[in-house]
Amino acid sequence: MPLHSVPESELRDHCKRSIEALELRLRRLIDQTLSGAYGLDYLDATRPSGDRMVRNEIARRLKERVTNEPRRFPRRIDAALLEDTIDIICNPELYRLHFVEALREAFPNGHVEARTFLERLVSPRNALYHVNPISVHDAYRVLCYSLDVISAIRKYYRRQNMHQQFNVPTVIRISDSLGHVANRSISIGLTDGPGMLDCSRDEQSYLRSGDTISIEVDVDPSFDPDSYEIQWLISNVGGPNMRGRQFTLLLTDRYVSTRFCAVCRVISNASWHKLGTHDDQIDIAYRVLPPLS
Repeated sequence: MPLHSVPESELRDHCKRSIEALELRLRRLIDQTLSGAYGLDYLDATRPSGDRMVRNEIARRLKERVTNEPRRFPRRIDAALLEDTIDIICNPELYRLHFVEALREAFPNGHVEARTFLERLVSPRNALYHVNPISVHDAYRVLCYSLDVISAIRKYYRRQNMHQQFNVPTVIRISDSLGHVANRSISIGLTDGPGMLDCSRDEQSYLRSGDTISIEVDVDPSFDPDSYEIQWLISNVGGPNMRGRQFTLLLTDRYVSTRFCAVCRVISNASWHKLGTHDDQIDIAYRVLPPLS
């Protein structure tokens, strides 16, 4: 479908999800690759000459962000903006030693080409996150470049035997109306079974009968949205029968519990499913208190 005919809100949503998925994949690539080569403190690694592998300015900036928001950024690399990941990956030496194989399919001409194309995403990415308009041309770039890089990284992991045995659509990001934002590979973890985001022990996240809770999920954008559906239910209670990326529920006395659990399931159109009846599941748990008397 020509992007000119897509409503602006829908186009921006597709672009945001694609570029967020790209950022998650780039951070994961950096963390797994450099931690294996230099240890968990890879951002502070130095060459034999004593020079840093990663620019001091970047390492310092990420450390400050983690110090200011430790719950938001479990690892320093999680605080990296797109510009930071580009700078790390496209460092000529790091690219040659560690990233060329993962990105060869997307950028066959090396780190200069990688930097050129990835930096073209910075401006539309910033526009999307500051509620500024982007052109249709920029939208094409975001969608095409992001998915090209994601595809290259997926194939690299497959070659390295790191790719999942079941190639199914999975949830990569969750956000809710309480302000929680969780990435699958960080806050929730990558598992062979259902994932869990547990907010039930956080007093700041306690809910009460009469409140409304909204949850939104993003599925790996390398899968066509028409190739799967998203279903929601309440653990131990059943219903409501909701479908789509967003779950919104007015909590009544029926949902009062020390562990109210919204269950998100992703079900592909295939004849088989990784988890028997579905392909991915995330349980999001809250504590719902009784109404004030």
